[in-house]
Amino acid sequence: MRMGDTFLINALIRKRSEIHAAITDLERQANQLCADLAHVDATLRMLDPELEVETLPVRGPRPKRSKYFARGEISRRCLEALREAPGDGWFSGDDIAVQAMRDKKLDPERDRRLRTDFVRRILQTLDSLERRYGRVLKSGNGRGIKWKLNETIWENRPCG
Repeated sequence: MRMGDTFLINALIRKRSEIHAAITDLERQANQLCADLAHVDATLRMLDPELEVETLPVRGPRPKRSKYFARGEISRRCLEALREAPGDGWFSGDDIAVQAMRDKKLDPERDRRLRTDFVRRILQTLDSLERRYGRVLKSGNGRGIKWKLNETIWENRPCG
């Protein structure tokens, strides 16, 4: 065995130890979460014996906040873009994402992954503005979806 091999072997042993410790910690956390879930399920069954907890929807973790947008900025950008939309007022999520990237001095043509993230976040916000609040209207399906302000909502607002 050469001298360099000893350093490499020691580094790999140390790395293996770190990985094993992380796995052990995650297994402990998973076991605790399973116990917590069992307690919540038991409480739900006591409160509503007919509730089938296995059929309840499972919600994944919330997406991480983007370092590019402040709190509430995406909603403001969407509404502002739709207010200023030319022509018939219909705008795509991609149009809003491209404008947001340009405003932030980012290149939407070069950074496709970031553009995809911007579009995803903007579409989720527009969908929420439509479903929860009725502030926008949606037309089309899939990639062809266009968005427009719901003028009846905005006209009837007490504060204009």
